[in-house]
Amino acid sequence: FYLKLSGLARKATTADVSDFFSGGHVKQVGEIVFTVNEKGKPSGDAFVKVGSEEDLKVGLRLNETAFGNRRVEVCQVDLQQFEKATKSIFCIKLSCLSRKVKKNDISKFLSDGNVKQVVEIVINVNKDGTPSGDAFVKIGSVEEVKVA
Repeated sequence: FYLKLSGLARKATTADVSDFFSGGHVKQVGEIVFTVNEKGKPSGDAFVKVGSEEDLKVGLRLNETAFGNRRVEVCQVDLQQFEKATKSIFCIKLSCLSRKVKKNDISKFLSDGNVKQVVEIVINVNKDGTPSGDAFVKIGSVEEVKVA
């Protein structure tokens, strides 16, 4: 069972969304996915998986209720809409890297910073095959991008 929240503050976190539903007596809040706009910034929408039909009904009753200083819209979505939102991949660019940096160095750096959903690391190279000093890292969630 899946819900979509619209009208969230851009700084909303998974903990905020979980607290919102728990405070509204939704018993099983599962995966929470925030979406981003074309500029990679939070869109104000989140998709939430809940554990039962009863949780779905309770969640829908929270439509147009206060979430911080805003009123949020809560509506039901289907599995396809939820999966489309959860399959999003986000990318960050690391610049001014030492030419000696390897993928495992970047991975360790990010994991030391509590980034846990690194999907792929691509180190850019110049025409002659030497590292350019830039790398792109695909990360699995907006929350992880904020941590990075």
